[in-house]
Amino acid sequence: MSGDVHVRFCESLRGRFSRATRLLILCQSKIAATNALAKASSYLEEDLLLTVNREKTHITHSWKGVKFLGVVIHSNYTQIKKGKIKSFKEKVKAMTRRTVPVNLDTIIDDLNPILRGFALYYRIANCSGLMRKLSSWIRRRLRAIQLKLWKKPQRLHRRLRQLGYTGEFDFIRMNSWANAGCPLSHYAIPNDCLHKDHWLFDIGAVKTGISVSI
Repeated sequence: MSGDVHVRFCESLRGRFSRATRLLILCQSKIAATNALAKASSYLEEDLLLTVNREKTHITHSWKGVKFLGVVIHSNYTQIKKGKIKSFKEKVKAMTRRTVPVNLDTIIDDLNPILRGFALYYRIANCSGLMRKLSSWIRRRLRAIQLKLWKKPQRLHRRLRQLGYTGEFDFIRMNSWANAGCPLSHYAIPNDCLHKDHWLFDIGAVKTGISVSI
């Protein structure tokens, strides 16, 4: 793909569009992109009586990366914009603070729509590694919450004994972020416990990379 057209037009036809609407046209050459831009602009303004935003309408090359609706589209792959990832993590952090004494089921019930929406919207991107990394980070935050709720190491040890753990116990700090990632925490609260018992949506299991090479 040598060029594409990014057309942004504003609503002006009896409320047909609730907000500024974006249109992305992919072409194989700059000449084709120029023709597509002219035809699209003519159709939008003359036939649909819409206003094309000339300042934000442009032709660019895919090797530079085309930013469109939260993703950056390249010739052979698509990635999520860094700002969208940062915003998602901030939202998850706000919902998984250890200072709020709420049980895991309540937190996960509130969290799942956010996780599901993010993963299903951005699954078009080549982001399987990122999704797995984010999923691991979310599980660690939930383990940190559960450790804080248990308060005392003895409760953690009791849970480990129930699961058949026969190793040595360490009296770890139950409010430590570092300890939420230790092997004992993983043993006490395994991934299956969070996903199958508490129904945490696993964004790392979502199929990603739905892209087309032109």
